[in-house]
Amino acid sequence: MKQKKGEFTTIFINKFMRVYRKLDQKKTEIPKEIILPMYKQTLKLSIAQKLHEKDPDDIEQAFKIAKRVEWRENFLKEEIEENPKKKQDKD
Repeated sequence: MKQKKGEFTTIFINKFMRVYRKLDQKKTEIPKEIILPMYKQTLKLSIAQKLHEKDPDDIEQAFKIAKRVEWRENFLKEEIEENPKKKQDKD
């Protein structure tokens, strides 16, 4: 299982959680030392790198960080796309 190019993190988290629930129905059997690296390996590289930097305590925190990273990436991407347009409008 890998996050596909262009796939939103929220959608991927839902897919990951379905598999995770099947493996660990009580969310207590798979230790965080196993589930967190598994999750990081399935993400887009940019998000996985940020997760590594932030070092979340549990899977829920990792999900929140991943969503935040994706939001920032999309926000910056939109800003970059809009700035040339604003500059052209001034000319």
